[in-house]
Formats: sequence, structure tokens, C-alpha cells
Amino acid sequence: AALGLGLMAAVALLDYSWLGTLAPLLYLLTLGLLAVVLAMGETVLGGQRWVIIAGQKLQISEFAKVLMIVVLARWFADRRDRVGSPLVLAGAAVVLAPAAFLVYRQPDLGTSLVFVAIFFGIAFMAGARLWQLTALVAVGVGAFPLVWSLLRDYQRARLVAFLDPYADPQGTGWNILQSLIAVGSGQATGKGLTAGTQSPLGYLPIADSDFVFAGLAEDLGFLGAVLLFALYLVLLLAALRVAYRARDPFGTLVASGVVAMLGFQIVVNVGMAISLMPVTGIPLPFISRGGSSLLSICLALGVLQSVAMRREGG
Repeated sequence: AALGLGLMAAVALLDYSWLGTLAPLLYLLTLGLLAVVLAMGETVLGGQRWVIIAGQKLQISEFAKVLMIVVLARWFADRRDRVGSPLVLAGAAVVLAPAAFLVYRQPDLGTSLVFVAIFFGIAFMAGARLWQLTALVAVGVGAFPLVWSLLRDYQRARLVAFLDPYADPQGTGWNILQSLIAVGSGQATGKGLTAGTQSPLGYLPIADSDFVFAGLAEDLGFLGAVLLFALYLVLLLAALRVAYRARDPFGTLVASGVVAMLGFQIVVNVGMAISLMPVTGIPLPFISRGGSSLLSICLALGVLQSVAMRREGG
């Protein structure tokens, strides 16, 4: 947290326009770092996602999300007079594809989906037509059989368990069912902070990251969850305000990308805990344990603050 606050302050002092100028180099840096992870990264729980830097284990894909926000924002800002052209959208997809593919290969399906959410958020705010974005979604749905064939066995099992967790309650459906039990047992006001049973007794899997919301809902109940959502809403609305008051299109799109990234992670993580989304391993901002996640969010908020400090008329 201390490192994150320092990083956020340092980035906020930097004029964000420099990030736009350096976007091509940042793009190459992103691809290079992701390639290094695949070549020599640390493997934990079957995923090769971490590298050791200065004695610290870092998940590069977390930082890659923020860097790709800058890259895509620069792409659309430079072509804002032609954003309605299918070629502009296709070009952005081509720019995004290598980074998303390298992350997927780690394998990390959840983070690669965050890249896609960032793409749609920035494209929408840049002025892409709704029918174009809908057409892209339709293409993705149509390609599902191909995507299914590329998924690993455990990823397919997660999708099947999402559709019917009771089919294998002691196996693939265990995580979802235990999460639902934790959320439901919190009732209105919760059992009290750290007084829950699902996580301490080991029933709730990955309780400090993937299913951290379920543990929070058990401890603090429905009211605690609503309070958390209210805090998230304040953050997202403030970020949207920054986007609309930015001094240039690049600043608007960078801020929009941050909103898309945070909003998507919140919706998917909470949806996963209450069985509205498949289990994908996306962290809940500020709540899930993970230094890389916290640092990347602080980095994103630093960029957002840089845009806010240099707003038009500010």
C-alpha cells in the first residue's frame, strides 16, 4: 500500500500527455515483459504469471492492463475523426490481440477478458457506433466453439460448473456452492468482522482473493456489501467526471479506460461470488489480497489524478 501510494503520487505529478507520446514504447515494453513472463516466469498453482524483481514477486499482466489503457487511448485519440470507420476498430483489435493472447497463454483468462472490457469501454467513449460494438460481440459469440476448443480442461470445467454447480457439488461445483453459502449466511448485517465460519474453517476456497467478496458478505452482511458498492460507485462516478472534464480526447479516453477496468473487475468478481458469472480469478479492487493488483490500481489512479489535475480550466 505504501509503495502504491508513492507510485500514485509520482505518476500524478507527471503530465499524462507524456504517456501518450511514449505510447508506442510502452506498447513494446508491455509485449516484451509479457513474453519474458512466458519464457522464465514463476509458476504458481499451474499459472506462469509472476517474475521476481528486486526480491518482489510481481504479476506483470496487472501492470499491462494500465499500459494498454494508455496505448488504446492514444490509438483512438489520434483517429477520433475516423472512429466510425470499421478499420479503426479493427486496427485497435489488432493492437490489443498480442497482449491479450500472451496473457491468455500464462494461462490467465480473467485478465485477458479485462483487456477486452478496456477495449470496449474506450471504443464506446471514443465514439464507436453501437452497432459496430454489437457486431463485435456477435462475432465473439459466433466464435465460441473455437474458443471452447482452445480452453484448458479446468476452464471448461468452470464454465460447466457455473451452468449447474449442483451437478458435482463435491467437485467442480464446490467453490460456487460454498461461496453462495457464505454470502447467504451473512444475511442482513453479517456475523461480525472476522467472525464468519466459511473462510476460517477452510470451506470457502481462495478466500483472500477470488472469493474475497463472499467472506466479506458473510462477515458484514447485505448492508456491508451495499456500503462497499456505494464506495465503488463514488469512485467510478468521480472517474467519469474526470473523463468528461479532461482537457483533450486522450485524457478522456485514458480516464474511461480506468473506469472500464475497475468496473469490469468489480462486476465480474462479485458476480462470480454469487454465481452470476463463471469463476475467472479476477481480483476485487482494493479488497483482494495481491500486491501487484494493488500497485496496478494505484498506478491507474495516479494516471487518473494526472488527468484531473490538468483538466480544462483547471
